[in-house]
Amino acid sequence: MPLSDPVVRALRHADQKMHEVDRADVFSVYEACRAAVCAIAPVDDFYIALVRERDRRISYPYLFSNGRYLETGSLTYGPSGVVAWVAASHKPYRYRDDNGALLNRGVRFGDDELSADAVVVPMTAEEGLVGVIGALSDTPSVFTDEIVTAITWLAGVVHDRVLAADPGRRLNLSLVYPELEDDGRAGALMAVNQTSSALTGMAAEIDEVRHSLAELSRNGALEDRLAALSRRCFEVQAAHITRLGGHISGDEPSDVRPDPLDGLSPRERAVVELVTGRTGDPGNAGIARALDIGTATVKTHVSSALGKLGLQHRSELRWLVHGGPGPLGRDD
Repeated sequence: MPLSDPVVRALRHADQKMHEVDRADVFSVYEACRAAVCAIAPVDDFYIALVRERDRRISYPYLFSNGRYLETGSLTYGPSGVVAWVAASHKPYRYRDDNGALLNRGVRFGDDELSADAVVVPMTAEEGLVGVIGALSDTPSVFTDEIVTAITWLAGVVHDRVLAADPGRRLNLSLVYPELEDDGRAGALMAVNQTSSALTGMAAEIDEVRHSLAELSRNGALEDRLAALSRRCFEVQAAHITRLGGHISGDEPSDVRPDPLDGLSPRERAVVELVTGRTGDPGNAGIARALDIGTATVKTHVSSALGKLGLQHRSELRWLVHGGPGPLGRDD
C-alpha cells in the first residue's frame, strides 16, 4: 500500500541509520527500528524478540517500556498465545482481530495495565519464524494498515541486518525509495542524506568544542576560526540539498531553503522551537512548564523529532533550524 510522506521519512531515517552502524552493533539497529515506530505511532511498549520454534523458546534482546529499557531475558512461550499464533500463520497479529484476547494471555511489559492496541510482526526465514517485533499502545486503534505495513518493512530490515547471511536480499525498497525506479537517483539521494547528517553532527561538535575552548582559554581568534568552520559545514550541507532539489524536480536550483521542520507534528514542532530558541535551550523542565506537559512527554517529542529529522543529538537541532551555533542547551 502507498505510504504517507511522514511514514516514508521515518523509515528512510531508520534504514540509513541501520546500514550506517557496524553489523555487530545490534542494539543500534534495534534502537533505530524503535525510533521509527515511535515517530509514526503513539507507542508505550516496544520489543524485539528472537524465536526458536523447536522448543518454543523466545528471548528478548530489546525491551523498551514507558520511556525506559527493561532487563532482557528468555522464556518458553505457550501453545495458544500470540507468538504461537504468529509462528503458525507467519502473519502479523493485530489487536483488533480478537480484541486483544491472544495478546492478554502472554507476558506483559512495564506495568500491569492492559494495552489498548498492539501489533506483533513476524521475522521469518526458510526454517520458519526466527523473531518478532511487537509494538503496544495505551491508545486504542492507533496501529492502522499503514503502520502495520511500515513495521513489517522494518522487520525485514532488522532481519536482514542482524539475522540473515545475505543482507538486503529480499527487501521491497520501493516502499520507501520510489526513486529507485527512476534513473539512478537513489544513490545521489542516499549520499546527500548521509552527507547532510554527518555535516550537521560535525557542526554541532565543533560548536561544543568552541564553547569549551572559549571558557578555558578565552582565545577569541581560535573561537572565530572554529565558528567559521562550523558555518562552512552548514553551507556545504545547504548547497547539496539545494542542488539535489533541482536535480530531482528537474527545475533550476532554488535559493529558497525548505522548512526543515516540515513533517513534524504541531507538538513536536513547538518543542523543537523552544529547544532552538534564541535565548538557548531551556531544558526539558523549562519546555514542560512552557507547554504544560510532563518532562517524560518532552523527552518523547524530542526523540521522535530527532528520528524524523535524521539527527542523533539535541544540539544538532539548532544547526538544522538556524544554521549556526547558540547558547549551549541542557538535556535534563
